[in-house]
Amino acid sequence: MTRVLLVCPEPLGHRQPAGIGIRFIEMTKVLVGDGHVVTVLSPDAGAVEGAATSTLAPESIAEMTGKHDAVVVQGHATNALFAHGKPLPTVVDLYDPFIIENLHYFADRGAEVFNHDHSTLMSSIARGDFFLCASDAQRLFYLGVLLAAGRLSPISFESDPHLDSLIRVAPFGVQPPRAHLRAHSHDLLFGGIYDWYDPILAIDAVAIARNSIADVTLTFTTHPNPDLTPQGKAAEAIAYVRQRGLSSVVKFEPWVQYDKRGGFFDRFALALLTFRQSVETDLSMRTRVFDYLWGGLPIVTSSAPGTDEILARYDAGSVIDADDAKAFANAIVAMLRDDARLQRMTGGAARFVEDHQWPRVLEPLREFCSRPWIDRQKDAFAVRLQVPERPPSILDRLKRRIGGAF
Repeated sequence: MTRVLLVCPEPLGHRQPAGIGIRFIEMTKVLVGDGHVVTVLSPDAGAVEGAATSTLAPESIAEMTGKHDAVVVQGHATNALFAHGKPLPTVVDLYDPFIIENLHYFADRGAEVFNHDHSTLMSSIARGDFFLCASDAQRLFYLGVLLAAGRLSPISFESDPHLDSLIRVAPFGVQPPRAHLRAHSHDLLFGGIYDWYDPILAIDAVAIARNSIADVTLTFTTHPNPDLTPQGKAAEAIAYVRQRGLSSVVKFEPWVQYDKRGGFFDRFALALLTFRQSVETDLSMRTRVFDYLWGGLPIVTSSAPGTDEILARYDAGSVIDADDAKAFANAIVAMLRDDARLQRMTGGAARFVEDHQWPRVLEPLREFCSRPWIDRQKDAFAVRLQVPERPPSILDRLKRRIGGAF
């Protein structure tokens, strides 16, 4: 039995977790099921079944790291952990490539976001003992970061040529299979809008699809933690819907509680997801793709490595390799009019669910927690990077806004 401390950067008390919160809730279930004693720290000390909970604060970090055998941490919560915690075998969960996602924010928020993200990531790479990521593409990306920081070294390679003791793939997972109530509707679900998505493309596609199927609708959900996640694209989508007079067609509904989302998914015929191509697309593993397949929803989506392979392997969706609203509309109409195809894709989603249960995908974490270790060689080839923390001046912001120097 190991006493495991989970340090979650997202609030959990509202019972509406996004991807990171879901991952920590499910980590807790798996580790408790393995017989470990688990404590979860989060910004609001939200209750998590099976675990003790406390507020993510310097005092609780200092206290709890003295009472546990290992710690799992994600994202910017690493800064508080390493500043105030006692040394423990540490798993850094890198499944969410936040430094890549947040490149979108430079125009509005300046260099301070990137500087903070970069400093956080490099500190995590330097201090962690074992790392998790969500895909093979992410693993190669982070191996490059580990090499640049001196953590991938001749010593680590000599003892473990594949470097499994340094970083392993632990993708997102899904809950046990559930019975689905097949929706007799033409309603589509998009979900929450992050700034790397393209909601306007989705809105245009649905508007075109309605020329063939008049009752097609689209639903977005509003984010439960708007203060933590910039809402530029969401505001753009709301304004666009009003401008186009589509308020009866495109809906914005509250984020659904985690334990009630199954019934929410049952309202929809399929899911729609649109985004532009970028390095973020190449590295992300879309949480909602996993969740929608668990909900039995076939998916029409923009192309992305990882997602494309999943949908093709399980015959659970349609991938559109173009930023073309008409192409998306055609795929939506074709799928809604082919009941046999929808049933086949729902069956594919069920097979996906069987293969991606949380205990299976979290096996690397389970192995670590059964025998926690500290990487005694982490400083042998360490590279100390100095990352500037100075926020941009008002003059810097003005230069960027007008697109030039003066």
